[in-house]
Amino acid sequence: MERAKLNSAGLAESAGFVHVYHTSPVSGEFIRESDEFLSVGVGIPAYSYIDEPLPFKDGFAVCRSKQSWEYIEDHRGAEAYSTQTRAVVEITALGPLPADVTTIKPETAFDLWDGQIWVTDEAAAQQVNIEVAEAEKAQRLRNADVEIERLKDAVNLDMATDEESALYTEWRKYRVLLNRVDTSKAPNIEWPTPPIAG
Repeated sequence: MERAKLNSAGLAESAGFVHVYHTSPVSGEFIRESDEFLSVGVGIPAYSYIDEPLPFKDGFAVCRSKQSWEYIEDHRGAEAYSTQTRAVVEITALGPLPADVTTIKPETAFDLWDGQIWVTDEAAAQQVNIEVAEAEKAQRLRNADVEIERLKDAVNLDMATDEESALYTEWRKYRVLLNRVDTSKAPNIEWPTPPIAG
């Protein structure tokens, strides 16, 4: 295989093959190498170079700057997170991570970025726990109201069986205990046990 000879302008003085290294026209990243046939007066393909690129290195892409090869940080495909929203961010470009992105995964929905690590906003987490407990308490009270209302007529009309009367009283006691539940202690709440029909 005859080798092409290039002049100082990069054009072939004699026809032949030349080994070239191709780069991305957008990022300058080395993408492949090939042997290209050059006719006399023809140069190598655009975005291609005849000097060998740097060896591959973990965490970096080999890219072409104006005059030489260089290493550029490569976080593409890494799991990254927005320091503002905690949302997963897809890294698609070469270079350092954007200032508002980290590869450290937040552990809770209440984490805030302090510039170096995630810190859990305990007050926000507690507020959500309280809201969840309030909703749970309201649902339990609605269930108790339904059971009490179901038994009420039979008890008030002296038509209730002994079991219905006892159950009516137990549901009312249960409702009193529910009303005494302090939801500010969420999530560490001991809920009263609802009565079970015998």
